Amino acid sequence: MNKKIKLAILMSLTSYIVQSAQAKIVDENPSHVASAAGTLSAVSSVIPSGTDSFGITTFYPTAAGFTDWESTFWSNGKPRAIKRGRDLDDPSGYSHKRGDDSLDIDGNGVMEMGGGNQPRIYINPYPGAKAVKPNQFFKNVEATVYYKRIGYDGAANSGLVIGLRSGPNGHSRNGDYCDATTYYARFRHDGNWDFYKELKHPSGSSSGTRELYPTGLPTNQWIGMKFIAYNFDNNRKVKLELYIDNTSNGEVTNGGNWSLVGEKVDDGSWSTADVSGCSYNNNKVITTGGGVAVVRNTGIASAQYKYFSVREIDTGQQN
Repeated sequence: MNKKIKLAILMSLTSYIVQSAQAKIVDENPSHVASAAGTLSAVSSVIPSGTDSFGITTFYPTAAGFTDWESTFWSNGKPRAIKRGRDLDDPSGYSHKRGDDSLDIDGNGVMEMGGGNQPRIYINPYPGAKAVKPNQFFKNVEATVYYKRIGYDGAANSGLVIGLRSGPNGHSRNGDYCDATTYYARFRHDGNWDFYKELKHPSGSSSGTRELYPTGLPTNQWIGMKFIAYNFDNNRKVKLELYIDNTSNGEVTNGGNWSLVGEKVDDGSWSTADVSGCSYNNNKVITTGGGVAVVRNTGIASAQYKYFSVREIDTGQQN
């Protein structure tokens, strides 16, 4: 029996099992599922669809007509520092350094980010400085990355953070802050996790933090995040799904050991704070957004990333 069949059977069996969480979880939103590190529920209705170029399990197939973005070119044997603009070694041209630190790629598959207040990498399919004519548009997305925290610095609410549906210039002083439009998933340095919704930068609203690691996000350990966002109900609502691999330490020959952390539906009842000057209300559902994915951190001297991918997906529910 091959590995993919075994994995599918395992996921089917574990979909009937709910493991009890040891941490106290407070959640009044029935659309949320939450559990504690080490006792994370493996419950999911998703049967893996295959693997990416790294051998990591994919939960949904790539949508027809789209090309996956993957950081395979970080392993091209060419160490380099991206101090501004685009990574010229990225065949797609999408890798876009933002924030106040260089992106240091070792040529063996690992990118180091840190040394600044707000280091960021955008997967930005817009070829120019303006948000027009993207080569493709990332809307219904499955994004995966592995993260290694180095040391104990960094803002409490930063850490392993992926943002989806962001505007390419919505966080820039030279852009329009009303175009930020981002759903974030965060495994935070303080040991909690949450979803975070930002409409107008820099104001946003957390879904509510829940404990993931009682003593804070571990250091010197590879932790995987899989963050999925897609529309459903005739494009009126957005479903967010968040998974963790906190046991493989980045050894993904078996696809990664993925467990469900939480999920949330944005149906218009999730409001943010300041949207003054914007053309939408503070409960806007980000059904389209800006088509960009982002990984960011705050106040770290160093952190490492590998196996990063951004994929436009077909969940069978978009209509």
